[in-house]
Amino acid sequence: MPGITIEFTEEELAELRAEAKEQGKAIKRLAHDILTEDVVRRRQKQQFVEGAAKLAQEYMAEFESVFPEGSR
Repeated sequence: MPGITIEFTEEELAELRAEAKEQGKAIKRLAHDILTEDVVRRRQKQQFVEGAAKLAQEYMAEFESVFPEGSR
């Protein structure tokens, strides 16, 4: 299985070890889960922002006609 090497400070590694122990997971599993969950969360956020921007753009002309420049 492909892998990556990540360097941590002693303090960071100690925190990861403590968290892994609390969760009853191997540190590799914890690191994997944290990274993959963060990627999914970032992608979902980006999709939301893009969707919201698209929706706002679709309603912009209507908004501007109901609320002219001087009345906003």
